Amino acid sequence: MLGRYVYRVQAGEGRWRVIKEGENAARSEFGRRDEAVAEACRLAEADKPSRVTIDSGDGTVAEERLFGADLSQELGA
Repeated sequence: MLGRYVYRVQAGEGRWRVIKEGENAARSEFGRRDEAVAEACRLAEADKPSRVTIDSGDGTVAEERLFGADLSQELGA
């Protein structure tokens, strides 16, 4: 696969969810944002190349973290 796997940290119903793009169900849910971010980063570190996008709580992206090299970028694709 070329490109990055994407893990999203999103707020909803008083919880923070970690969702892998392309999957229907959340990987996990947490009461605190920092717990969800730590889990998303752990998953992304084990699934390189990957990216974690962190929701600000209002639906906008507050932060993005990259893990590993994206071969499609290196190949100029």
